[in-house]
Amino acid sequence: MSSQPIRWGIIGTGFIAGKFAQGLKSVPQAQLIGVASRKAANAQVFSQIFQIPRFYNSCEELVQDPDIDVVYIGTPNYTHRDLSILCLSAKKPILCEKPFTVNAAQAQEVIQVARRQKLFCMEAMWMRFMPLVQQVKTMIEQGEIGKVRMLTADFGYVVNGNSSHFDTLEQGGGVLLDRGIYGLSLAYYLLGEPFGMQTQANLSAIGVDEQSAVLLNYAEGALAILAQSLCTESSNQAMIMGDKGRITLDKLFIMPEKLSLTKFSEATNNSFPSSLIPLNSKQKLLAKVKQNSLIKRVYISLKDLLNSNTSTVKPLVGNGYNYEAAEVVRCLQNGELESKVMPLDETLKIMETMDWLRSQWTK
Repeated sequence: MSSQPIRWGIIGTGFIAGKFAQGLKSVPQAQLIGVASRKAANAQVFSQIFQIPRFYNSCEELVQDPDIDVVYIGTPNYTHRDLSILCLSAKKPILCEKPFTVNAAQAQEVIQVARRQKLFCMEAMWMRFMPLVQQVKTMIEQGEIGKVRMLTADFGYVVNGNSSHFDTLEQGGGVLLDRGIYGLSLAYYLLGEPFGMQTQANLSAIGVDEQSAVLLNYAEGALAILAQSLCTESSNQAMIMGDKGRITLDKLFIMPEKLSLTKFSEATNNSFPSSLIPLNSKQKLLAKVKQNSLIKRVYISLKDLLNSNTSTVKPLVGNGYNYEAAEVVRCLQNGELESKVMPLDETLKIMETMDWLRSQWTK
């Protein structure tokens, strides 16, 4: 294990690249030393804003710098494959912004190069590294909510029609690659790989998905229901429901700072009190009692009181991008080629899932 600081280069000078540069400041063992862009002038301005020692005239120049240990790629989706291969071919490990590429075939190409070169490679799915998302994973594994039966997640807010979100599918546009990927990644992380899928979507005039719904079916009886939109603001929450309790990740579930746990009381496991189940000669009378709307409302209120509710508030340290960067630093210092939290095989499976979902919308 090495304790040497990890020296970073960034390719990209847009909004997300800026967020990542800011996040690196909260990682003790990380040093940001260089930035490159398609336009050298943009790299120069970016370096001044974030006080980065070096800027380069090209991406090729950055990857040839022997002082850079790893490269973060924060550029438009359609450039991810070529820039990833450029870095890996120059023996530079990479952290590539999500979506890893625009389709599974491209993802497979990048993964093959990384494994052939024996270099670290990871998709920058920052949500998985959030402390409360990690806590949810542990709670489920420890049986806090019993057997998981359902996961729901929705992510939506309105964007301007001129946004890059509305680029063509070939350029990586659409709500699935931009937002739906979060719900899918959460479902894969917490529930594993589904055996069945269904989907519906609304497409724009040029065939880009503006909003969609996805249903994932799991072998042990769980369902994941995911919704994403560029057209409206949704609750932006995620809920994981088991037979013994429920976990809620509050808005925004992709970078949560509050987790709520509801543990079901044994008295609430039945839809109606066992003492009111019709027996023998009392059957007709009790059946009428069960139909009484007032009694139902009182019982529902009592159920809420009987359930145990706790909340955990955990403000983010830094801006949230630091958590994925810290994982890269840890992996590189330990000589690991992949992260167990975001392994490459899972990146590929999720990309294959998104390929299939999009194929259903154009039939």
